[in-house]
Amino acid sequence: MVAGAFYSAEVPGPGADWRLLVTDRFLGAFGPATTVSTMSNLWRIAADETLGLDALVAAIPARGVSVVDSYAIAALGRTTTFVVRGGGCADVSVGGRVRRVDARGSEPWYVAELTGVERFALGPLQRSPGDLSQQPGDLPIDGGVVFGPWLGWSAETAAAPPRSQPTPVQQPPAPPLASLDPHDTNVLGDLGRRAASLRRHRGEPPPTAPTPETEIAAAFRLGDRAPERVDAPVYVGRQPRSPRITGGILPRLVRVDSPSREVSATHIELRPTHQGLVLTDLESTNGTVVRQPGTGVRRLESGESLAVVPGTLIDIGDGNVIEILAYR
Repeated sequence: MVAGAFYSAEVPGPGADWRLLVTDRFLGAFGPATTVSTMSNLWRIAADETLGLDALVAAIPARGVSVVDSYAIAALGRTTTFVVRGGGCADVSVGGRVRRVDARGSEPWYVAELTGVERFALGPLQRSPGDLSQQPGDLPIDGGVVFGPWLGWSAETAAAPPRSQPTPVQQPPAPPLASLDPHDTNVLGDLGRRAASLRRHRGEPPPTAPTPETEIAAAFRLGDRAPERVDAPVYVGRQPRSPRITGGILPRLVRVDSPSREVSATHIELRPTHQGLVLTDLESTNGTVVRQPGTGVRRLESGESLAVVPGTLIDIGDGNVIEILAYR
């Protein structure tokens, strides 16, 4: 269990009817359209220590009448992993500096892993981040599913006494979770276990079971080179090395020229998953610039991951630009 204080606001504000989920491993703020049955199922998964963040995200309806189009989730640990979609965001304090993590048009969601997190707040985009400090009027939350305008966490365990209790969501019986395989992985599970330059911060042992690869195929083109399929993990850099060979899948190493050494030895990873193609900046020195169709240009934070679509351009420095081609 990660120590810290969980709390929300007593005074209603923007997003006062968001659904807030609190366990000792996961915190989540889900948009007003989230159904009671969805929250009940998410609570059961979050409370099951055999299931991880990948199972929690996979259980969030992404389409249909029960779609959850806005949420922000935090997985607590040695590093804190944030997953945001739509109108959800996370305001995070690291080293006394507050930054906002939002989806920025990414689909199906945006994921970021940060170390040294002091406090954060999950909720709707229109909320002002403030200084994230816990206020005397904030309501402590021990755990469960409640309504609220936002959900906060602080590494400081002291909390103000409650003035009132949040209104709990009535939770009907949920279907059994027998269909959820704790060893199954989607994009998040892949990233959490298999981007090895990030794993060393967690101190996690290698997984005991191989991770299934996807049947979805993608391709990329580096500069004027011929297109290459992404049917296995691809590592790109000046002198790329595979962090680890997993599940009998042989990664592909793509070497690029970098006279000014703007490109790191192993700069990025491209990994095919059941959800599509995922780009991970492997803690490169000079960062990775991404241009997604219709969303403009953005720079990935060190260690961040992003689901990329055909037409995406990835600039890793020294004129090395990777174009993601249509899935086939």
